[in-house]
Amino acid sequence: MKKQLIINADDFGIHPAVNEAVRKAATEGILTSTSLMAGGDAFDEAVEMARSMPSLGIGIHLTLVGGIKPVLPPSEVPSLTWDNGVFCHDYGKLIVRDLEGKISLSEVYAEWDAQIQKIMNTGLLVTHMDGHQHMHMWPHFYPIARDLAKKYHISCMRVPDEDVLFGMKDGHIIRWAAKNGLSLLSRMHRPDLKKNHIRTNDHFFGMLYGGHLNPERFAKFILQTRPGITEIMCHPSADTRAMEDTFHWGYHGEDELAGLLADINRELIEKKQISLISYRNVREKPESTILSGGFSDTIRSDKENHSDKRIAERRGSRNH
Repeated sequence: MKKQLIINADDFGIHPAVNEAVRKAATEGILTSTSLMAGGDAFDEAVEMARSMPSLGIGIHLTLVGGIKPVLPPSEVPSLTWDNGVFCHDYGKLIVRDLEGKISLSEVYAEWDAQIQKIMNTGLLVTHMDGHQHMHMWPHFYPIARDLAKKYHISCMRVPDEDVLFGMKDGHIIRWAAKNGLSLLSRMHRPDLKKNHIRTNDHFFGMLYGGHLNPERFAKFILQTRPGITEIMCHPSADTRAMEDTFHWGYHGEDELAGLLADINRELIEKKQISLISYRNVREKPESTILSGGFSDTIRSDKENHSDKRIAERRGSRNH
């Protein structure tokens, strides 16, 4: 079985700094996929960027947390919003409210349905579905995500089940325990996804070090890529300070972008004979048709198109 690797940037559309990082990593680096946030303030810009990068896989980033505005009016989803009419910043608060029986599942369905429709209406080809802070895997919300995937014929869904032993010796005991708890919940959904003919990644990296990747940690993931389909989740940004001033997540987005652009990581992928793919390949093509060199050719094409566009713009400005 081949080693196939999806490298996905979450939160596309949340902020111009994330959009620029996705553009740069997709046209100059090893990024193959991204997840679009319907309620993000920079959504329209992200859509236009996505149209200029046809090889980039585009997923739907279902959102219920993070201080993001809902797509529906807050008055229509009162159980999901806090005092200022946005989703809560901390997923723990959402889970507590749900365990207290104060979350309306019909509101979750309506909001996620609206998020999917907003993205579908752009005309972009949707390759997969995942969730902000992985809330699509929370047991009470997962059936809604699955049913909406079937409704809109979205045939792939991320399962964020990082290996139980990964990171055990790194000293982040609380984060290690939390990621294993979520991984266990996520892993439990695999049989149901298979039963419903929804394809998934086989392996996953990016939870323990979420928001804190760097070139060395990307290399660590690449070296541990196994046969099958592995997804690396990342959160690149072109401006860490701007993101921190807005969201206060403590993410190191510029370090993550550096990891996606590092020549050593591209070389490592080639050396290990790993095929770079997106969920588009998973949903459309059998394994035998995914070639290790194919994505490199596509990335090169995107770079050339981007370069040609800039040359044309410069020529146009001289003519005026």
